[in-house]
Amino acid sequence: MSNFQLKAGYIEYDVNFITYDINGFVTSNCNSITFINYGTNQVTIESVVLQQNQSFSIDGNAGEIMHKQFLATFSGSGYNNLVTIKKNYL
Repeated sequence: MSNFQLKAGYIEYDVNFITYDINGFVTSNCNSITFINYGTNQVTIESVVLQQNQSFSIDGNAGEIMHKQFLATFSGSGYNNLVTIKKNYL
């Protein structure tokens, strides 16, 4: 009988921070994504409106990956600053 060792299985991932300041699509391709509006203008993610310093998160279960393009649109005459935080598997 051969000897073997069982090791606890870990899922490795990386976290990416990306800043957007113009209208356009945000590609997910990740397990979870958080949108944070650090600008003075409101930003709409699809139909979810974020005021200054508000956030919106979508989390997947372990092993899931979301493939979605979210439309982000800014409105107002102030400063645009949308930060996304994505959890990507390696």
